[in-house]
Amino acid sequence: MDVTNIARISRHDVVEGAKSIYSLILLIALWELITQAGLIHYYFLPPLSDVLIEGYELTVSGEMIQASLLTLKRAFLGLLIATVLGVPIGILIARNRFVGWFFDPIITIGYPVPIISLIPVFMLWFGIGDVSKIILVGVGTFWPIAINARNSARAVNQNLIWSARMMGTPKRNLVWKVVVPDAAPGVLTGIQIALPLSLIITFVFEMVAGGGGLGHLEIQGVRSFTSTQTYATLIAIMLIGFVLDGTLRKIRRRLLRWA
Repeated sequence: MDVTNIARISRHDVVEGAKSIYSLILLIALWELITQAGLIHYYFLPPLSDVLIEGYELTVSGEMIQASLLTLKRAFLGLLIATVLGVPIGILIARNRFVGWFFDPIITIGYPVPIISLIPVFMLWFGIGDVSKIILVGVGTFWPIAINARNSARAVNQNLIWSARMMGTPKRNLVWKVVVPDAAPGVLTGIQIALPLSLIITFVFEMVAGGGGLGHLEIQGVRSFTSTQTYATLIAIMLIGFVLDGTLRKIRRRLLRWA
């Protein structure tokens, strides 16, 4: 491929990339223009430029980085617990009658419950430290992971199982050799759904109970009437969610190249 073709491809990628975020660029420009013109009170919506300066200062001071790491630690540990428990339980619900008999009613009752409504209960049981936040994230993200694993395991093509049995695969190995690989896309979808949910639960719990983290940093901005801090923290959590979602999508494509 010559230099001309490379340059043409690069220009095409830039143009397509700009088209994909044109609405975001327009929204950012409107935010800055409207606030600089004084059409909205500074406290309710400060200019984006001031918000970015505040975010830079919080980052340089280390406060934003420390809060981000604390939030991510709580969210990831809770998500890890949910994944370790939710995936095998979901698959077993689909493949084992006793496990399905036991867990299906629990999922039916527990899944519709708004997880945020359990924050006061977890504060009573576990306090306001890391443990209560991590466990609540684990409970809240368990449902989508387990349900997607269950549904994916139930949807496994029966012909694959019959074929594996005819080829001599022992019955006890069918789950690992047939069910799990075929259900993998659905399982990863459940984890992808649970990822932003883990951040939401952690963020809200930090706002309600304190104890550091991005949620606490954002609510501090409201309490101290520093709206630039509130918006800077909000942008930080949005960027973190965007990066994590993109990373998980890349991991998914790499793991499921065979699918």
